[in-house]
Amino acid sequence: MSMDDVKALRLLLVEDNPGDARLLQEELKEVTSVRFEVHHVTRMAEALAVVEEPGLDVVLLDLSLPDGHGLSNIERMQQAAPALPLVVLTGTDDEQLAMRAMHAGAQDYLVKGQATGPLLVRALRYAIERKRSEEGLKREEAARQTALFREQFLGILGHDLRNPLQAISGNAALLLRYGGLSEPQRKALNRISISSDRMARMISDILDFTRTRLGGGYTLQRTWMNVHEVLKQVVEELEVAHPQKQFELSVSGTGWGEWDADRIAQAASNLVGNAVQYSPEGSAVRVVARDEGEGVRVEIHNQGTPIPAERLPHIFDPFVRGQQGSRSSPRTGLGLGLYITHEIVKAHGGTLQVRSTEAEGTCFWLKLPRHTPPATKS
Repeated sequence: MSMDDVKALRLLLVEDNPGDARLLQEELKEVTSVRFEVHHVTRMAEALAVVEEPGLDVVLLDLSLPDGHGLSNIERMQQAAPALPLVVLTGTDDEQLAMRAMHAGAQDYLVKGQATGPLLVRALRYAIERKRSEEGLKREEAARQTALFREQFLGILGHDLRNPLQAISGNAALLLRYGGLSEPQRKALNRISISSDRMARMISDILDFTRTRLGGGYTLQRTWMNVHEVLKQVVEELEVAHPQKQFELSVSGTGWGEWDADRIAQAASNLVGNAVQYSPEGSAVRVVARDEGEGVRVEIHNQGTPIPAERLPHIFDPFVRGQQGSRSSPRTGLGLGLYITHEIVKAHGGTLQVRSTEAEGTCFWLKLPRHTPPATKS
């Protein structure tokens, strides 16, 4: 392979002395092992403008420039391009200045007049590799901190908040069960029970959101299960909670597959519950399940106000809700239901989509493969 075929390293040379700049470029040309593309500027302001553009591999920076002097040049370069490797040029062999430059953020230093071609190339390549190692360590530390934060946050949500909430809910249910209450007292306890259940759902949604966004993901407990039975249970529960609403459930095929029953029930409950909130009085929420190819297709349909076209591309983003004022009941969630449902379906190797028009209403449909998708090879 010829030198012309080797990918060149892009070097920004910041040097105001024409003689020194020419000498450095000549030394680089003498080296046959590496090819450099040199962009030469003479002022700090020019350099700061260039480093904002992508593609540079390393900077060779003079510490004495017309518009900047000493370690302040390093600080300004670090602020403009913190991830870019930096080698500084000094006019004298000053060990203390060199060490201060390294502490300020430079990866290496060279003394003018002593920078032969091989030494220059060695310093530049070393700076690139050292910066890569530093950035790698930073990423590892950031990942460690993220994991630590995730575990602490999940612990607070899963234990510290749920425990007192369960005590509130349990004691409210106990008081309601044993009676002896006046009607105002019963209504107050019922409101406490409903509110604590709503808060428990919010905490569960935040837990799921945190797992997916901070890298925990969903751990699926797959079993051989029937999605028809899950849909029947979800619809029956919503019929009890919303006796004024109409439901139509239609299933065909076998409905069997290898899925996480609790997560599938959560996804189905989110979709059907969402349809209930949008469904106008006098119209039915339709739930249809059928075999399709190597999987099962489930559709949830309502005749409510269609989702605005500009919101459809973002409907599965977190904290996105439906159109203001389009629901027949007040909105009590965090806008995480559809996002969580999408992530559950994706974790199963399936797909979730939506269409919404004035004529047809809104239909969410998901397709689940019956079996665990094969692991992708890294």
